[in-house]
Amino acid sequence: MTQESRFHTLVEELKRRRVIRVATLYVVAMWPIIQIADILSPALNIPDTAMRSLLIVFIAGFPIALILTWVFNLTPKGLVKVPAVGDKSATLSEQSNERLIGKNAEIIVVGSLLLIAISLFFIQSSMDEAETLPIIDGTLSSAIEETTIESIAVLPFVPFSDNKQDEYFADGLSEELLNVLAKIKSLRVVARTSSFAYKGVNRNIQTVGKELGVDVILEGSVRRNDVNNTIRVTAQLIDVKTGSHLWSETYDRKFTDIFKIQDEITAAVVDELKITLLGEEKQQLLAHESASTDAMVEHSMGRTELAKRTAESILNAKSHFENAVRIDNGYATAFASLAEADILSISYSGKERDEARKNAQEAVDKALKIDPKLGLAWAAQGLIYYSDEATHKDAITALEKALKLNPSYAMANMWYGSLQEDEAKKIEYHEKAFRLDPKSPVAGYNVANNLILQGKDADAMEVFSQIIDADPYFPGAYILVAEISSYGGRIDQSIVQYKKAYELGEQKKIASTIARLYTRLLDVKNARHWASIAAVDATDKFKKNLMWLEAAILLAEDNIKEARDVLKTIAQVEKESWGDHFNTSRANYWLGDSPATVEQFELGEEKRNEENIERFLYSSVEVYLYASYAYKELEQHDKSDALIKIINEKLDAISTSGERVSATHWYQKALLQIIEGDQRIALITIQRAIDEGWSEPLTLAYEPMLEELKSDTNFRAMLAGLETRMNLMREQLAVEESFANHWKG
Repeated sequence: MTQESRFHTLVEELKRRRVIRVATLYVVAMWPIIQIADILSPALNIPDTAMRSLLIVFIAGFPIALILTWVFNLTPKGLVKVPAVGDKSATLSEQSNERLIGKNAEIIVVGSLLLIAISLFFIQSSMDEAETLPIIDGTLSSAIEETTIESIAVLPFVPFSDNKQDEYFADGLSEELLNVLAKIKSLRVVARTSSFAYKGVNRNIQTVGKELGVDVILEGSVRRNDVNNTIRVTAQLIDVKTGSHLWSETYDRKFTDIFKIQDEITAAVVDELKITLLGEEKQQLLAHESASTDAMVEHSMGRTELAKRTAESILNAKSHFENAVRIDNGYATAFASLAEADILSISYSGKERDEARKNAQEAVDKALKIDPKLGLAWAAQGLIYYSDEATHKDAITALEKALKLNPSYAMANMWYGSLQEDEAKKIEYHEKAFRLDPKSPVAGYNVANNLILQGKDADAMEVFSQIIDADPYFPGAYILVAEISSYGGRIDQSIVQYKKAYELGEQKKIASTIARLYTRLLDVKNARHWASIAAVDATDKFKKNLMWLEAAILLAEDNIKEARDVLKTIAQVEKESWGDHFNTSRANYWLGDSPATVEQFELGEEKRNEENIERFLYSSVEVYLYASYAYKELEQHDKSDALIKIINEKLDAISTSGERVSATHWYQKALLQIIEGDQRIALITIQRAIDEGWSEPLTLAYEPMLEELKSDTNFRAMLAGLETRMNLMREQLAVEESFANHWKG
């Protein structure tokens, strides 16, 4: 039998068994019912889950109807098997009865399935209605009685449109709901960055809830109709533990009523979670962030960009926030976000500090004038103060106020933690910020960095994996890996990771760091290349730091005279802060000018006391060592001994703190031993520093304190071994990069 004849026979058999007729009747009968149910469900207050049940029955029933029709027929004696072609076993009477009832069989089969579908539809509807009514006669349902709801995540609402503007609108509505709920002090609200990480992700809602560490999730959808300017918003509250719907509602309104819908959703969530609101909180929940949906959309787009933390994204965020306040000049939250972007632009896009602080302060002042109790605005004020060490105490006060007003704001917790003197308290707030925003790359970065400083590199790499999973384009993640490599003395691998970070966010700090690492490898050509990149449009303050880089590169070229000229320029720069005096003290030390070294050190200490700077930075150990050595050279032994005591206390505190004892720590310990006159022990300690990963051959070759050791055979062998290691790393890196550039797969 040919293929064509087989096909013809199959079609004839399908006709004889009425399969084609049943399939056609099934679709014709069922599809209008689904359409009518979709239209009437909002008016009848029928939940989305009932609609899903109807669709499932429709899809699952189709193959069942076809199979039943193929195999059986309906007769007065019940279901009988359809006789095969040419089967003479059936009696004339049976075949006659089969024909009489068989004509209506398809109607009976389809009708039965329709009755089943409609019954399930209304049963599911009543079940869902029961789920959304947890209060019966003023008492809580058993599900609510068993658990206390303390945390919530608001997932981005899904737009039923391919229009990008509708997507932004849905995001804006989701963020507004999130911001409003965050004002409730008894409720922990997961930050926007983490909630929006699940945008477009098809993942089980209970899995999402567990990953975010919340009790309930608010999700929904938005459908706009531009023809009659209406909007349908569906929202549902889901219990993460059971996966059941606590509440569900559909709102069909005019587009202009969107803020009323927001109020109703918020009120429903608060009521469902049995949250007791304070009088002040009630007022805040009714205060809308903005009266303009366009401004709301611009602000939402800005927050998305701000979370990326790159030079380009910060500038994009600033542009969106400026659009938002241009549309609505009474939008306090947008002004606060604008201030945040201005301050972050100092670190990420190299903006002049004074100009950025001025712009940020103007924006915060406007935000607080509109809403003096806006937590986001007080957090931005804290960030402004944080950008200048002289106002760190003011920063702590502002951030404490922000946390009181909005304890769920992850960034405020993170910044507050970074200002803490107590290491345990700093870690506590950084981890809290990460819990509030587990998908935030920058929150994860701080937690991972703390782990690196504690020497817990494996744990830090686990957090790195979480950061990459949330945002594979976050530069800070690769900086973390670069730092781990650098601590271990793997300079070549550190360069590779810093280059990845630079590709994702072209920051001048990263470029200058790469240049410094190449200098450590004694690779002058590449060091100059990256230094030139860092110097483009650099701020005045950054140019001061680049002068140190230039001096190091000149030393790598063995150009001592020009290196000294650069150091003299550093020593002559205008002194505006205690840091400038310390910087000048360092330059004079390397120039061998002991009187100028101690003079600038004392001026710096005086300035620190005037500005009430209490923190003793790890980098300050170096300046104290230089000053102590200079005092000894000037035979001011009492002052030298006083600094030796302070340095010993600081280094011993690091050794016993549980923090990472870096290779630099051991090198500083060796310099202290030189000042104390124990050169033999100092030589052993330098070797330990090198063994731990310290890799600064230029420093070892030109360090003034080590002048007497430079004739020692062991010291020269140590220096030669370090230089050899750097040369090998340089060659290995060049080979790897050459292979990567030419490899075609």
